[in-house]
Order: sequence, then structure tokens, then C-alpha cells
Amino acid sequence: MSWRRWLWSRLPLGGSQRALLRALAQGHVLKVHRTVDGAKVYRLHRLDGQTETVPGGVVRGLERRGLIESNMKFPAATFMLTERGRAWVAPGDRDRPGPVGPRGFNR
Repeated sequence: MSWRRWLWSRLPLGGSQRALLRALAQGHVLKVHRTVDGAKVYRLHRLDGQTETVPGGVVRGLERRGLIESNMKFPAATFMLTERGRAWVAPGDRDRPGPVGPRGFNR
């Protein structure tokens, strides 16, 4: 683990970061879309069909901590919980069916 990731892992998660992790664990989908001019727009696609824009700082903070990672697809990459991210989710939320992470999907 790099010293930067170690440092980020010591900082407490913000309320919006915890809410985003819970939403991903519940089956909502986080994608990053590119605008025509190349800017990134992070959108949370909820199970009811609604979308919500998520601040880039929230997503980047979770990436730096190693709690989520992208599948690096173009034009809209999807973010998934890592094993470490699943460990941060509240135990009650972990019991609900949700998306698989990028590793350990055969459980």
C-alpha cells in the first residue's frame, strides 16, 4: 500500500461517501459519463430509474481509499465496490442482494 493510500485510509469517511457506499451495496449503479468537451460527470443510477449527480470529490475520495474502482470502459465507466469497500458497508446493508464486486464474484 502506498503512503498516500495509507494516509487516505486513516481519514474518516464523510456522510456523502458513506451514503454512496451504501447505495452501491444496495444495487444502485455509479457511472462516470464524459461530456462533449471531455469533462467527467458522475451519476448515480438508482433502482427506481432516477439519476443523481454525485460530486467528483466524493467519488475520487473513495477511489483513493481503495473502496471503489472503475471498470475503465468508454464512454461510461461503471464503479464497483472493492472487497475493502464492502467491508465499510454497514452489516445490515451487506445482507441485501446487490451487485458483485470486481473480485470474489463467485461467492
